[in-house]
Amino acid sequence: MDNRITDDFRRLAYRMERYLRLEATERLTVLTTCVVLAAVIFALSTSAIFFLSTGLVKTLTLLTENEMASYYIVGAFLLLIILLVYLLRKPLIENQFVKVFSKEFLEGPSLTEQLVKKKRNDSQIRKLAESLVQELDDYDEEGGEA
Repeated sequence: MDNRITDDFRRLAYRMERYLRLEATERLTVLTTCVVLAAVIFALSTSAIFFLSTGLVKTLTLLTENEMASYYIVGAFLLLIILLVYLLRKPLIENQFVKVFSKEFLEGPSLTEQLVKKKRNDSQIRKLAESLVQELDDYDEEGGEA
């Protein structure tokens, strides 16, 4: 009887480990997706800023009739935007990342919370219970203790 209980706990521990691995994989996938998306957006934004700046320089050249002054005006404008973003980095960037990552990594229910939910009709708990029952039935059919 003790051997059967030990086997049951081993199977449960194995399933919990598999669940934790799945959960970690899911969260790493979300993190990787965020990083790749940020890299793609950065690359496209850089290209867009370059072309828009070049167009703005050409337009300013028509107005000022001095191409060099147009480049200085656009460069100063871009430096002003960079300074503004730097000064507002906390509310614009840091707080947004903190919200996204804390929502994804900290607000999700933990494994313990998922296994000890008050609602027993939770599909994950039901699937786990059904798989344990199936494994115990298979064990009994293979000649284990009744």
